[in-house]
Amino acid sequence: MTYLNKTRPAARRSVLAAAVSSALLCMATGAGAQATLEEIVVTAQKRTESLMDVPISISAVSGEKIADANIQRAEELTAYVPNFQVNQDPIGDKINIRGIQSGNQAGFEQSVATFVDGIYRGRGTQSRFSFLDVARVEVLRGPQPALFGRNTIAGAVNISTNRPTDEFTAQVLGQYNPEFDETELQGFISGPITDSLRGRLVLLDRQMDEGWVDNKAYNEDNPDSDETFGRISLEWDATDATRVALRAEWGDFEINGQPWVIAEGGPIDGLLADAGIPTGKNDETFMGNNGFGPFAGDDTIDLGSVGILDGDSAEYGLTIEHELASGALITAIAGYSEYDFERFLDADFNPLPIVRFDDTEDYEQTSFELRLTSDVGGTFEYILGAYYQDNEMYVDGLTQFNLPNIGGLLGGNCALGGGSGAIVPGDPGTTAALVAATVPGSTANLANACAQTSLTEVLVPAGVLGASRYAFLDQDTETWAIFTQATWNVNDRLRATVGLRYTEEEKDAAQGAYAAEYVAESNTPLADQNPETNPEALAAVLLGEFTTHSFTSNDPGMSRDDEAFTWSFNVQYDLTPDAMVYGSAATGFKAGGYNSFYMGLPQGLGADSREVEFEDEEVLTFELGAKMTLLDGAAELNVAIFRSEYDDLQASIFAGNTTFEVQNAAEATSQGIELDGRWQVTDRLLLSASVGYLDFEFDEFPNQACVAEQFLNFREAAYQDAVAAGDFAGAAGAALLVSNQTCAAAGINDLEGKVSENTPDWSAALIAEYVMPIGRYELRTAADLSYSDDVFRQGDLDPVSKQDSFTKVNASIIFGPDSGDWDVSLVGKNLTDEDTYSYVNDMPLFNGARQGRLDAPRSYAVRGRYRF
Repeated sequence: MTYLNKTRPAARRSVLAAAVSSALLCMATGAGAQATLEEIVVTAQKRTESLMDVPISISAVSGEKIADANIQRAEELTAYVPNFQVNQDPIGDKINIRGIQSGNQAGFEQSVATFVDGIYRGRGTQSRFSFLDVARVEVLRGPQPALFGRNTIAGAVNISTNRPTDEFTAQVLGQYNPEFDETELQGFISGPITDSLRGRLVLLDRQMDEGWVDNKAYNEDNPDSDETFGRISLEWDATDATRVALRAEWGDFEINGQPWVIAEGGPIDGLLADAGIPTGKNDETFMGNNGFGPFAGDDTIDLGSVGILDGDSAEYGLTIEHELASGALITAIAGYSEYDFERFLDADFNPLPIVRFDDTEDYEQTSFELRLTSDVGGTFEYILGAYYQDNEMYVDGLTQFNLPNIGGLLGGNCALGGGSGAIVPGDPGTTAALVAATVPGSTANLANACAQTSLTEVLVPAGVLGASRYAFLDQDTETWAIFTQATWNVNDRLRATVGLRYTEEEKDAAQGAYAAEYVAESNTPLADQNPETNPEALAAVLLGEFTTHSFTSNDPGMSRDDEAFTWSFNVQYDLTPDAMVYGSAATGFKAGGYNSFYMGLPQGLGADSREVEFEDEEVLTFELGAKMTLLDGAAELNVAIFRSEYDDLQASIFAGNTTFEVQNAAEATSQGIELDGRWQVTDRLLLSASVGYLDFEFDEFPNQACVAEQFLNFREAAYQDAVAAGDFAGAAGAALLVSNQTCAAAGINDLEGKVSENTPDWSAALIAEYVMPIGRYELRTAADLSYSDDVFRQGDLDPVSKQDSFTKVNASIIFGPDSGDWDVSLVGKNLTDEDTYSYVNDMPLFNGARQGRLDAPRSYAVRGRYRF
């Protein structure tokens, strides 16, 4: 059945730049007879092709490299792919290509779509086990509008798992990392079941008991995790022309604790210093809700850890391929994917028992794709297809506030500022006005602290010990599309390809927020939601900065019907048998949706269903590239120059306390260059390198969230202006109603002309792999060096979040017989022991304080593999 691996006839390529060729030839002097590179095949255009023939800026990492380098997560792949970043935050992963990513909002899908064996995965949790037992990972940079479609506005990650083999093979793997007390057991068995049926079974169990951050509050090392995974693949040759493939996989994961540290203490610096608690990049943290100094612990918000994530996932895929007599191929892919998880978080990110945040996601997706793919080699080649997807998603978030501790903290601040005499119990507005009128040199911070204290002084004695806010989004999405891609082989050298796709998407949603009972893990609504009659509801509305509301799909704006027509066009020309150049243009879009965390106006001032939704974002991109084979097949060099123009970028604006607002806020231009290449110096030595330069700039982004200091200065200016004018009610309004959302709307942190987060100007990688024969054995060594320029880890470009440039080195030593029956390995990661943050953000309720996610330090793993 050769149709399953048909490839396009080899393109005719040669040296584009004499300088490049000369340089490589000089480097090769004395290296001996030139070896030849193994061909890399990809499926980036829905057919099997040589990577050197595909007119796309694409990086491919083999399954062998992923296994040898012990790459377990998407973020570890960033060391090998230029202009590609993956970062974790408390809400979910952010995948970034060329400066474009999705914000930390459950209503967002990724700007970079992931596909596993042709099945779309748009949610970060779906891809948790995607790098296990894979044949290849392809990172496609730039929009992929025709063959992949929606939500590939920045690019796509295309993953192919290992297929069942024609001959029996199996492997067991055991690995131990003493630095993290991490054990991993993994294995697969593959081979024929009958003459026409083959199968493959993969199993994984991975446990980490000691993370790299020592949490003194709970006397544990964070994070620790327990993960299990399984996959069954079957392939059946139904006829000589028909193949049926079935894949079923499932995973279960539990993570206790997170490697969060206090990046900067801000207003709690004094408390931390008195307790000897360090801040910045260190391996200790005291985050917890179990009590600190005079602040008592609270069982309602104390989850026994700084964070817990517990979930499971499953996916089933059925692929049928049938070859027609003409050589054309019919492909049908049906998929079902689901996951659910619950997450608990110490959401104040510091030692004070103040805030807890719980959220859950429950997601189900059904999809079907049908394609007709022509044979290759004729004057015209084509792909025709249709796609359908239906998904249901329910996400929610429960935020809980401890009133006695908030009252104690704010009461102390009020007393220190001399405002205690202005407190009117139960009347925050009057209290703030009196502070403005009677306390010399008062500030907005003081007026706010005294106003909140006036509320807690009434509520706490009355037995109201906490406040809870619950928000949810229940969303159904139905998508269908038709697409085509056609290639005209004008002559032996020139090809032109056009791709078209029409997509229609319908979304219906219900969204709401209300005050809930102050009970651990309870979303039971308060019977009386009126803040004027129920003190507990008033506390929730004031601290949670929201308006109680409940919208259904019948409300304005809660039902969407979007249509999009996207296209791509490229021209390829073979300069010589060893060099191909191409030029392309493409559009793309990312679907609009609903803000899962919409809260309405703060202080219960109103909510509007039309403000829940956000619109599509769009892109127009241009790319010029070249792919060259050098040194008689011993080396390859790929170059791409690109420019992308984005409109209506979806942005998640942090409101300063515990709220996010979603807007289509930005226009941006992303342009740059990407180079990557390989050189088989000798039969023993392979060098690979990549360099990415990115010039990203917001053309418009007037309303990004304010940096903490900007917000405090903005609020203070409004307060002092009102005091100077004798408008003490206005001063009270400034102290109580001005939020980061207000600051953002005023354009204080206008990012026009500035960069985005997780977007270094320069990134690079150098990989050296060497094989040394030792009798009947061989020693394989690899060293991987990756470099990142300075990069911001927060969307508001907070200077505290700026990560200085760094270089990380990973390496592996693998020893075993040349038969490949077994091997033992030593794998090292971050050997330079770089201290880096992958995420930084403001602490809710503590303006000026920040938390950061500390990346793993240097570590080693010992591994053994046996194959039979």
